[in-house]
Amino acid sequence: MSKKMKNYFEMAGSLAFAAMISLTLVAVPGCKVKQSKIIDKVTFKPSQNLETARVSLVFGEQVKTDLAGGFTIMDYGYLFVSPYTSTQRFEIGFDMNLGIFYEQDYVGVAPTTLLPNGMPIGLPNAVVQLSGPSPISPKFDLFGYVDIYGQSWLGVAMMFQFLNNDYFPAGLSISQSFLPNDQGLPGMIASVFGASLNPDGSIRRNGGIAYFANVRQLIDQFGRDAVNGIEGEAEALSVEGSNAEYYNNNPEALSKLEDNLIRGFQGLKPRR
Repeated sequence: MSKKMKNYFEMAGSLAFAAMISLTLVAVPGCKVKQSKIIDKVTFKPSQNLETARVSLVFGEQVKTDLAGGFTIMDYGYLFVSPYTSTQRFEIGFDMNLGIFYEQDYVGVAPTTLLPNGMPIGLPNAVVQLSGPSPISPKFDLFGYVDIYGQSWLGVAMMFQFLNNDYFPAGLSISQSFLPNDQGLPGMIASVFGASLNPDGSIRRNGGIAYFANVRQLIDQFGRDAVNGIEGEAEALSVEGSNAEYYNNNPEALSKLEDNLIRGFQGLKPRR
């Protein structure tokens, strides 16, 4: 194992404490619905030397979409979107060398606490946002995130052209947590989020899906035992933002939201 990676695993202190406070709040179930129809599971697979990791978000059987694409990040790895097929679920993920946490070219990049549509990311510290030279497709765009300050989190956000107020309310998010450690802190968090609006009520940026993996925590938790792959189903589901109380208290309304999202992935109009 390289000296940088050894230092990576030995890191501790204020960031871990901040993460404990922030993410415990996310992990508390806030909804009567136990499992989302949109997201089925997450996967985590490090290399034998623990210097690279493949992490993905696997969608439910009903999410049938032909969206596909991705981009490489220097020599560290790549982000990918794999379409639904008869033998494979729709999947978003990254395969990355963890040396990316120490890339000096990113030190001068202004960090962000916001997703591309202006909604909060919700991590304990700001992260560097990465993107390709142009949008991946007229239907979606893809962004990567690197935690160069805490050397813990990697993430992906996918913005969908179809995801407007007709399919999902602006300012609302549905989040799930996965692969918690012994302290109950999630190793991975995934969220579906609505559009952001201009002051006049028009859409400023459509909604999307984001997920963030605490790679440091996952490797500390599973280590080389995970080289054959670890899968995790949702441990908690929470609804936050605009009209969250309504959806928390009306699981039928939340289920309808998820149904409309599925229709959007299939290119169908939402049901009223």
